[in-house]
Amino acid sequence: MKTVYWEARVIAAPMTVRYCKHCGGRMPFACSGRFRINAQQKRLDIWLIYKCSACDTTWNLPVHERISPQALPQEMLSRYTNNDEELALLHATDTALLKQNGSEPGACEVSIAGEEADLSEETEIRLTAKLPTGIRIAAILREKLKLSRSAYERMCADGNIVCLSGHDLQKGKLNGDIIVQIKP
Repeated sequence: MKTVYWEARVIAAPMTVRYCKHCGGRMPFACSGRFRINAQQKRLDIWLIYKCSACDTTWNLPVHERISPQALPQEMLSRYTNNDEELALLHATDTALLKQNGSEPGACEVSIAGEEADLSEETEIRLTAKLPTGIRIAAILREKLKLSRSAYERMCADGNIVCLSGHDLQKGKLNGDIIVQIKP
């Protein structure tokens, strides 16, 4: 059996939908990739800045509120102050944090790197995503394997495409490590 490795890389932070006070309705907001830090006495507030796609109104997503500077490792605090792109992307893809703050996260723009899989031989695909993407596993597999929706669903129903890591191949979203076995 051949093993193929794929890695999902997030290209851009997902848009998130929330109420815009200026526009007067629910609008998509884009992550700016920048942090705002405010010091109140001996406590810090750290926010990730989002902008409305229609009017550029800003929204600050709370990342840390009223935290002691000593509670954060010095390296992490430095990453916040230097607007570390990777850290901003990590928070922008945190769906629980976004939902907790009243917004609806969208799906990320993702590129899948790795070699092609051959459907004519038994293959194990190891798909890794370091960040949650919000994209269905089925969409990625169909695209990479060049399958129509009906062909993909037929192969799953017949047992030709099986998930060995326990994920739902129809409705599951790409997050973490996924192992898929393809049988000819």
